[in-house]
Amino acid sequence: MIKIKKYANRRLYNTETSTYITQEDIVNLIINDEEFKIINANSNEDITSLVLTQIILDRETHGSKIIPEELLKKLIINHKKNKTNDTYTFLKNITDFANASRMFDDNPNSEIKFNPFDFKEYFNSKVDKDKYKKTNKSKDLIKSN
Repeated sequence: MIKIKKYANRRLYNTETSTYITQEDIVNLIINDEEFKIINANSNEDITSLVLTQIILDRETHGSKIIPEELLKKLIINHKKNKTNDTYTFLKNITDFANASRMFDDNPNSEIKFNPFDFKEYFNSKVDKDKYKKTNKSKDLIKSN
């Protein structure tokens, strides 16, 4: 695991390569599926989540909409209502679901191909499949009589 130190001057230091890095370097570590941890250089506190949030915020301020405002509002409300554990579990489950769906993407012969973040598409296809099953059951019942 790569250890990255964040200093008070906002600089990030990769202890593995002994070089200062940028937020874009962090993004590349994520893209390359590298394991890393970002710690506060003074307190040794794990601030990985904080820095990743900052990367998202910086992209939001430059016009790239990543997180819908409604989700951000819900996160604030849930934090105010002391439901952060529920929110974390929900978001973690979405992430786990998205990661699990990769096995379907890796197999070109797989019948299941969907974007795990497109719930509308997923639920519409599920409804269509349920209608198909019900229709075919009705036809099978008619044939058997």
